[in-house]
Amino acid sequence: MLDYGERMSQSRNPDVSIGCPQCDATVSASVPPGPGIADTDLGETNRLQGKETRCRNCGHELELYYY
Repeated sequence: MLDYGERMSQSRNPDVSIGCPQCDATVSASVPPGPGIADTDLGETNRLQGKETRCRNCGHELELYYY
């Protein structure tokens, strides 16, 4: 069975749903595939990436961070 990081890194632009802190609406965003969380014990270094999106209900700007 794959862990969460492996599933996310193998997906093609997975949709992520989060709650807007301003109005509690559900905000969905597509996140590009990435390598997943690095194993620092093995010397891997994967940089944290980010993406901005807006709530369609109230316009609040949200930032998503992922590996």
